[in-house]
Amino acid sequence: MSASSLAVSPAASRNIYTDEWRVQLRDFYSGRDREHYWAFDFTKAWAKFERGVNQESDMADLVGHWMDLKNARVLVIGSYLGSEAIAYALRGAEVVGIDLDERALALSKQLAEEYGVRLTLLSADASRTGFPDGSFDYISCAQVLEHLPPEMQPRLLAEIWRVCKPGGMFWLDTPNHWAFRDHHDTGLPLIHWLPRALKVPLARALGRAVPDREPAFGSEAVYLHYYLSYFGLKRLLSGMGRFEILSRYRGYADIGHYCEVRQRQGRTKGALFPIKAAALQNVMRVWNFNWFSGIRMMVRRLPA
Repeated sequence: MSASSLAVSPAASRNIYTDEWRVQLRDFYSGRDREHYWAFDFTKAWAKFERGVNQESDMADLVGHWMDLKNARVLVIGSYLGSEAIAYALRGAEVVGIDLDERALALSKQLAEEYGVRLTLLSADASRTGFPDGSFDYISCAQVLEHLPPEMQPRLLAEIWRVCKPGGMFWLDTPNHWAFRDHHDTGLPLIHWLPRALKVPLARALGRAVPDREPAFGSEAVYLHYYLSYFGLKRLLSGMGRFEILSRYRGYADIGHYCEVRQRQGRTKGALFPIKAAALQNVMRVWNFNWFSGIRMMVRRLPA
């Protein structure tokens, strides 16, 4: 199966995102601390859910550049409502999704059935999965690391390393401590550069703190999450073994890969795209976009 092809599913010919699903999703968020997060808007959350699987198929396209997902063993850490896991399963992967939110896992199972795919869904601590060494060809860890206290982040990375096959790949997508703007929590510039003793009271005073009570924090209010830097992340991985970072810009291998994916998605029309592609090509020769923007990097675990 090519990287761009989707398996035929019952959802292909009908709209599964019905009013019933809308009620279920509203109930899912009802009474949760997420409703009190300054940036939360249910209309936006619903729109994101509706386009979730199609959007995550772009992620599967990125992975398909390096490996054939058909029959691959895939682990999605923090699978949440299941869109990413379903996108891989539609390409023939054998997918395991783990999350601490059992209600989210139940909705994931239901959504997977609508799409006609099977997922193995587990409520588990991602830093202690219990899977044998080298169990997976590919592991996705998107928007998870920042939801762990600093002492737990190295343990999660070590577990990803352990269960990834030598020669396999893993995807790390997380906010960057040295990005110029905090896109994840507050939406403010530079606030996340401050010591925690200053930035938490400031974010709370500005009404931009995150009130979520998350399991990794002992179900206490988080207020602001903990971000790694690209350089700190590389340092942690260096202590685990040999690896290769495959992407310098939003998961793309190079400008040819970027243009190939965009063309397949029908997003190369207009006069501006060639200009943007040429500019990116020149910038990518000397600049790694993971340095000072959101960290989105594909990593290959090299054999010892």
